[in-house]
Amino acid sequence: MIKKRDLYWIKRIIAFLIITLIFGAISLFNLIQFNTSYMQEEREELQVFKRQIEWAVTPLIKNNNIKELQKYCDDFKDEDVEFRIFDKNKKLLATSNPYNTSNLLEKDSKILNSKYNKFKIYRHSIRDQKIGIREKIFTDDYKYYLEITVSQADVMKSILAAQKNSLIFFIICLLFFISGLIQVFYTLRNSFNKLEDSVIEIANGNLDKQIEIPKFGLLKELTISIKKMSKRLKIQIARLKQLEQYKSDFLQNITHEIKTPITAINSAIELLETKNSINNEDRECFDIIRYQTNAINILVNDILSLSEIEVEKTNEDKDFKWFNLKKTIKSTLDYMSISDIRFNFICDDEIKIYGNEDLISIMMSNLVSNAVKYAGTPKIDIVVNNTDDNIEIIVRDFGIGIAPEHINHIFERFYRIHKARSRQMGGTGLGLSIVKNIVELHNGTIEVQSEINKGTTFTIKFPKENQ
Repeated sequence: MIKKRDLYWIKRIIAFLIITLIFGAISLFNLIQFNTSYMQEEREELQVFKRQIEWAVTPLIKNNNIKELQKYCDDFKDEDVEFRIFDKNKKLLATSNPYNTSNLLEKDSKILNSKYNKFKIYRHSIRDQKIGIREKIFTDDYKYYLEITVSQADVMKSILAAQKNSLIFFIICLLFFISGLIQVFYTLRNSFNKLEDSVIEIANGNLDKQIEIPKFGLLKELTISIKKMSKRLKIQIARLKQLEQYKSDFLQNITHEIKTPITAINSAIELLETKNSINNEDRECFDIIRYQTNAINILVNDILSLSEIEVEKTNEDKDFKWFNLKKTIKSTLDYMSISDIRFNFICDDEIKIYGNEDLISIMMSNLVSNAVKYAGTPKIDIVVNNTDDNIEIIVRDFGIGIAPEHINHIFERFYRIHKARSRQMGGTGLGLSIVKNIVELHNGTIEVQSEINKGTTFTIKFPKENQ
């Protein structure tokens, strides 16, 4: 099935071709008609002239009055038409052009006898050539030849003028065709530019941009489709924002509701510890309650943090600012107060990054905590590189490593490589998911390389084009 825009091109190209062919055919037809008519008129004119001359010279030839015959011919020496009279032996008796004493024409000119004249280009070489007719005339027992000629240049001049006019007319038609194509191209170009500008604005988030629908059919269907798509996209984004708001409100409400009893439980635990009223038989249950309460509190905080980061990713205006990356990472490590791990931190003092400083601090805290809790590493390397295209953060541990089957899942929510150990360490399975969301919020990428019993390397890249 042919699309409307393809049909638009086909129709207009065919229309322009038909118009050009019609004009070309009209030009050729007029040229042929003119040539034929002109030659027919020339033949008839020569025939009339022949009869007039024959009527005048026949008595003179009968009386053998050559002197009067030549005198009659001299009266026509300034005319465009020339004529000569020969006797029966083809000997010249008289001529209207004393300079033309050549032999009698062997036969009539083909040009005059043709139905039409083919296209010819005027050249000075035909200027002195003659075309015409010859006639054998019988008068009683006497016969003579009458030859009537005209200059081929004079005949061709009118024909060539018609041909030139036809050529000019054809060129005008061609220019009309080209101008039509230019006009179509110009109209399409303007329409495409307007549509492109509108689409760019929509892509940049201006969904309220009004798209002008062109009047002709090539872009009309496409523009209407884009307008419908923009409207639907606007509705879907509004629904997503509403859902995100519902989700955010729900999480805030549920975490608030959970935090309230947890706070009460923690207060009760602290009170019991203060009074020291727990006997040895209840101490194990008391420790379990305190541990699980703390685990629930950490889980609620992680869920809330993850939700807030995901909501922030959908916002166009992010709470970003410039800050010193080295200072932020160093403050994070100092706050964590990990004394039994040796840190090798390499970073240029002048590296600054545009982003959310608190979230970058959380990202680094989670990466280091994972390495400390689960990798069993004796040391951690943290290297920050300032390359031409990226700001690169490398966190490398030298612990137990991650098996290949787990690499593609470690950023999933609640995914635990060692479930028992995670529960023992108090992990929620959300740490690396939070890290990935923070990286994506800053338009960055994160990669993992790991070898069993050799360690794991996390490489984070923040493109400078977003800085």
